[in-house]
Amino acid sequence: MGRTDPLPRDSLVGVHVLVVDDDPDARQVFRTILQYCGALVTTASSAREALDVLARVVPDVLVVDIVLPGRNGYWLIGEIRKLPPDRGGLVPALACTGYGEDHPAPRLTAAGFEKYLRKPIDPWELSRLVGALARRDA
Repeated sequence: MGRTDPLPRDSLVGVHVLVVDDDPDARQVFRTILQYCGALVTTASSAREALDVLARVVPDVLVVDIVLPGRNGYWLIGEIRKLPPDRGGLVPALACTGYGEDHPAPRLTAAGFEKYLRKPIDPWELSRLVGALARRDA
């Protein structure tokens, strides 16, 4: 049974989120949900593209699909955690995966992700987790 309470509109105003997912439909779903909640959203379709974005701007929160072509989400978070804090090295990160059995929570947190979310995503949970990570960073 689905939730009937409204998604918390404007709950993420002032929060910049970088979403990294190779699936264009998934990127659009993330963008739509997060923008509805008031976030500024930048997207990247690969780990390398995400690093290019981070060279220009440091978001408040990362949302990263673990299964990416080429370099995966584990590689990406490893590279990000090597960066100095002012270049994004400490940005809180949320891992997303449709393969939860292959990517258990302890492995994700050991890699450098603070939170994780299974696909298909729950819009309310996405909003709650991104908000919690943004507040932690504030």
